[in-house]
Amino acid sequence: MSNGRVEEMTSPNPNHMIEYCGDVLPHMLTTACGVDPDLALRIGQDILQRAEALASMPTRDQDVLIAPFVEEVFDHKPLDTSLDLKAKVTLVVRNSLLEQAHHIGQLTSGIIPATEYAAGPLSHFLAARRRNPVDYRGPNPFTALAARYPRAWACLDALTVAFADGGRQPLRLPIASIPGLPTGDELATAAPATHDETAMVFSAIDPRFDQHLMNLLGKATGGDFVACTSALSRYSRNSQKLHYTLEFLLAHHATILTTNYLIRPNDVWVRRGTLVKPNSSNPTAGIAQTRGLTGTHRKLAQTITVYHLTP
Repeated sequence: MSNGRVEEMTSPNPNHMIEYCGDVLPHMLTTACGVDPDLALRIGQDILQRAEALASMPTRDQDVLIAPFVEEVFDHKPLDTSLDLKAKVTLVVRNSLLEQAHHIGQLTSGIIPATEYAAGPLSHFLAARRRNPVDYRGPNPFTALAARYPRAWACLDALTVAFADGGRQPLRLPIASIPGLPTGDELATAAPATHDETAMVFSAIDPRFDQHLMNLLGKATGGDFVACTSALSRYSRNSQKLHYTLEFLLAHHATILTTNYLIRPNDVWVRRGTLVKPNSSNPTAGIAQTRGLTGTHRKLAQTITVYHLTP
């Protein structure tokens, strides 16, 4: 009986996440952040579905899915939380319908504690599902990404390997059809931001493509294109859209340079040692910090920095 009691106390409990999504988070959003109660409930439901969806994926697939977000979460709290879990919190919670509340202005700084508080419950939930899998058949935004976007999946898979030691990891892109540019209902017009007329106000989880991203894709079709961004999530927090964007860029032999990653059609690179925090308002600031960059990654970062600093 004693052993059973210990097992009961130490076993991961999925109910922590269920309670967080169904009660704790909606209450936090409505009382502390002023989020509409109906939206708060839908956010909780969406996060729980995303947690179930992620838990239903093989471990290796989970690693690939979080690869785009590792560089932006290394300094997130709780500080003693593993990098792997921090990235999963971003994938499940930060990239959920929570972004919609943030986008419409109902949630500003409150998005940080809302995501940080989820680390413990999500850790319990994923561990519990590993021990006792369930036959989840609900909405899953992560299924079929490898088949639909094979180049994107291959490069993110290579990134997961490169994370171990940093530096270069060879990449062999699969042969696949070249995706066309988005059209029709896949497009949307967003109003320019008031503080910067070149930026666009657009929800990071919106599946549609705004003019800013369309311009980027259009430039890639010309060949020999280097896309610079602070982090891959700046393209989208919608996994389908992010994978499509990577697929399109790689299909057109583009190079992608972020604060800590270099992605090319034949290899990927990751900064060695401590990562540098991405600066979304000034991507070059992080890229210019060449500590931990090696080989081609370092040379390209230096070239891009000089180019942007030249009047």
